[in-house]
Amino acid sequence: MRNEIVGLSKESMSVCLASIALAMALTSRTALGQYATASLAGTVTDQSGASIPGAKVTVQNSDTGFTQDFTTEAEGAFLFPRLPVGNYRLMVERAGFATYVREAIGLTVGQAATVDVKMRLGEVTEKVTVQADADMINLRTATTGELIDEKKIVDLPLNGRQPQTLVYLAPSTMNLGRTGFTPGGSNAFVTPAISGTGMQQVNYQMDGGGNNETHIGLNQPFPNPDAVQEFNIQTSNFTAEYGQAGGGIVNIVTKSGTNSIHGSLFEFLRNGALNARNFFAVSPDTLKRNQFGGAIGGPIIKDKLFYFGTYQGARGRTAPTGQVAFVPTAAEREGDFSGLSTPIIDPITQQAFPGNVIPSGRLSPVTKFILKYFPLPNRAGRELDFTGTKIVQTEDQAMGKVDYKRGKLQLNGRYLFNNYNRPAEIATENVLAADFNGENDRVHTVAVNHTYTVSPTLLINGSFAFNRALSRSDSSAPFSYPEAGVKIASSAEGVLKARPEIELFAPGFFVYSNHRADFKPNDITVRENLTLIKGGHELHFGGEVVRLTSNILNTFFQDGAFDFSGQFTGDYVADFMLGRAVSFNQGGGEFKNLSGPRIGLYAQDNWRVNRRLNLNLGLRWDPYFQAYDHDGRVVCFQPGARSNRYPNAPAGLLYGVPNPDPGCPERGADNTLASFAPRLGFAYRITEDGRTALRGGFGYYYSPPPTGQTNAFSNVAPFSPQIFLSDVSFEDPYGSAGVANPFPAQYGPRLPGPEAAFVLPTGINYLDKNFRLPLFTIWSLSLERQLGQSWRVKAGYTGNKGTHLFYIFQRGARDVNAAIYIPGNSTVGNTQARRPNEDFSNIFAVESTHNSNYHSLELLAEKRFGYGLSLLTHYTWSKKLDDLGGLYAAGTNPFDRRFDYGLANEDVPHNFRFTNVWEVPKVGAKGFTAKILNGWMVNSIVTWQSGVPFSVLSGVDHSFSGVGRDRADYVGGNATLDSGRPHGELILQYFNTSVFTVNREGTFGNSGRNILRGPRYFNTDFSILKNTSISDGKSVQFRAEFFNAFNNVNFGLPNSTLSSGSQFGRITSAFDPRIVQFGLKFLF
Repeated sequence: MRNEIVGLSKESMSVCLASIALAMALTSRTALGQYATASLAGTVTDQSGASIPGAKVTVQNSDTGFTQDFTTEAEGAFLFPRLPVGNYRLMVERAGFATYVREAIGLTVGQAATVDVKMRLGEVTEKVTVQADADMINLRTATTGELIDEKKIVDLPLNGRQPQTLVYLAPSTMNLGRTGFTPGGSNAFVTPAISGTGMQQVNYQMDGGGNNETHIGLNQPFPNPDAVQEFNIQTSNFTAEYGQAGGGIVNIVTKSGTNSIHGSLFEFLRNGALNARNFFAVSPDTLKRNQFGGAIGGPIIKDKLFYFGTYQGARGRTAPTGQVAFVPTAAEREGDFSGLSTPIIDPITQQAFPGNVIPSGRLSPVTKFILKYFPLPNRAGRELDFTGTKIVQTEDQAMGKVDYKRGKLQLNGRYLFNNYNRPAEIATENVLAADFNGENDRVHTVAVNHTYTVSPTLLINGSFAFNRALSRSDSSAPFSYPEAGVKIASSAEGVLKARPEIELFAPGFFVYSNHRADFKPNDITVRENLTLIKGGHELHFGGEVVRLTSNILNTFFQDGAFDFSGQFTGDYVADFMLGRAVSFNQGGGEFKNLSGPRIGLYAQDNWRVNRRLNLNLGLRWDPYFQAYDHDGRVVCFQPGARSNRYPNAPAGLLYGVPNPDPGCPERGADNTLASFAPRLGFAYRITEDGRTALRGGFGYYYSPPPTGQTNAFSNVAPFSPQIFLSDVSFEDPYGSAGVANPFPAQYGPRLPGPEAAFVLPTGINYLDKNFRLPLFTIWSLSLERQLGQSWRVKAGYTGNKGTHLFYIFQRGARDVNAAIYIPGNSTVGNTQARRPNEDFSNIFAVESTHNSNYHSLELLAEKRFGYGLSLLTHYTWSKKLDDLGGLYAAGTNPFDRRFDYGLANEDVPHNFRFTNVWEVPKVGAKGFTAKILNGWMVNSIVTWQSGVPFSVLSGVDHSFSGVGRDRADYVGGNATLDSGRPHGELILQYFNTSVFTVNREGTFGNSGRNILRGPRYFNTDFSILKNTSISDGKSVQFRAEFFNAFNNVNFGLPNSTLSSGSQFGRITSAFDPRIVQFGLKFLF
């Protein structure tokens, strides 16, 4: 199915792109983007069921006046393929028949609605009016998914008013935050795993344009709930129009103005005093947050030109919270450890210091300097209870949108700005309080869509989108290591002149002050589509071009990091006082200047074979071009080969652009052009009334990696060498290790010349030159039935197989230079000598060699909003297996990928959700009594899920591979314990730790991957709303929202590393307790 095009020339690239541009230009009359519309189809018959050709069918938007006509064909069929979402009125006229009118048809984004019309004999002047929405069953496509409508968005409880969290309401969707992954930056990111795929396998679209953060592959911010009309999550078998994702498509439509002026003003409050305390917290929640703003939309020119605008501000402040560290006592700061019962070993003599007292001349001057920023213990022994720094957060979001409709032309444009700021708080008195504050995220997104209806059977539509983001971090450290006396360079000496970072780790304390970084991922998308209706064929031809850029200025590791473990004296504080670090690492930073295209072309035929059967036949082409680094930071690895660009590089290290070494593609890996993705789907109407349908399909879905995939290149010598040293002096790590110091000479972003020197051994991160585009093969089958006018039930199966998968995080990829175990002659100390290539330490290869498979059964019941009530409930049983090892790190055994085949980290066999919006029925009262007793709403989101699986790690390198991910040995017996025990027992020993032991030397452990499962998850979010009418069209709404309303304790995963001593098997974290949020809105 695929061919790899090796070394695609610039001339070939130009021809390819020119061909694509020409193909798209042929369809470049504009229209509303296919990602932001709905379609409406049906048949017109008489009372006997005979088709009525030549009938005039008219649809009109009830809010904007937008109108389209269609004349039925020989079989009485009509189709409106791309209508703006909204409420519609349908009218059918034919001589000899009474005019048929159907009111209140709501069309939603991505919906393929069906309305069949039965006309009765009569005069055209007569009218038969029906009040009914379109049927709930999709009779025309195989696509599965879920709509999150306006009612859910504005009425369901939303912590922080983040509508994107409602993505998790879709069936077969799980929050990967439960596995321990939390992306940095603001709280705008969501991490859904849809139908067993990863969080980077979701394509977010807003108003017809991309809404993706392309560096890590997540979403850009959603507008506030008062500005979102609705969004749809497609979970499988989407048509060939949709690509760039293997897991799901999220289509967001923002609100537009109408012929009436509507809007809102709002204020929301969170105060920690109202919340429960986290199970493990030493102090209560101190967050105080206010969110305020408004939205308004209306006409500029009635029926033609409309506006909508919104603003939301947020101001939050968290008081310093209590923390605990174990630091040197006053006596220990003078070298006196006589209070300890264990001997303090002199690393030089290997004998105990007399009286456990370290001579003052042996104490590290660097440590003495740093201890000026360490308060003395204030509890027994070394315990120091202190408060961290306060957290101040501000966020501002504004959005404007204009819609224009005239004749056959529709235009709209939308601009959104979002700025989140959390300034660094410099820890001037207590460096232990330095934290990960220092964050600013600024996003601009633009989308322009336009539609031209050439005729009722020919439409041309397209969109332009632009996203610009800047994510900046900064340090909160009060000093630098050189200021403390360490003989290393700091980021202050680099081109950014950054505030230095402090990274210092020990078993009883740590300092991590963050660092200066600028991440600038930008993208521009142009998308065009031609729709042609020919008989029973609804044909779509089109494509998209996305131009990505990624600029990174990151002082990552430029300031160095030290680790003190107690390995040398038997006590970590004594090691710290002597200035004897077990490890030190420093790097040149991370700098990139990338650009590259994503291209997709498609043809789709939605074929109405007959009244009962519809087929969806599509073909998509997703060629993949590796990103181009304009500064030439591209690395390859080929054992034994010598570099022409950098002659001093060790054999095997090669470089790409601008003049690639032989054997190294200029972009690090070959482009992939033969990535064709066929799609096949069907929808079969089982019953004549159209209320029972069988739907299914099969397709290929390619998923391009985010640009962060190529971060590996920038962390390699001589661009940014990474130095890892063991057993070093705090004062002079390089001198004590006998290694030349490459910094600041090799700090990025400066590019060294061909004479660059290399400090050996050096590490490599590289992209396998045979890297292939990840592919998901997806299939599904479902049976659906509509009950009455507002209920839908469904039973479905979905399966997929992932191939050519890879690790997003390069330092977790497979180490192809892992040390070889030599029986009787292997120690941790001689790891480097046992590596196949001694000029290199770790060689991490980003390879697309991994696989996954997923199967699920889905049961769903839904009630469309009516008579004051909507319900959505679904249960998914699923199983996912893969050999990826984990989100952060690759497998345990670098020599055998099959060793890590097992349950995926996100495998959750049972997943249940229930959601409701309920307007409490009114009582028969008048006046003031009616205002008090009526207008109440009760809404909820209930989630119940199985625990996520985990492995038991050894924590020691008994494989002597240098990988450090050995699993423990299982000695037999029942490894699980009763999960229903009291919390106090549960957290002390979650599983039976006695059945595990350290793995035997020369092995990677005999316990399987993810053989245990963590605590289950149960959560109820609940809200009570009171709407009070003030006058015609104006009302006030009071809201009380409770998240985890029953304060259920949802524990995190236990410590599963055997070497962690008394912490092994213990749970030390829990998800949020009960949180309360109040809101007040004025609606008009």
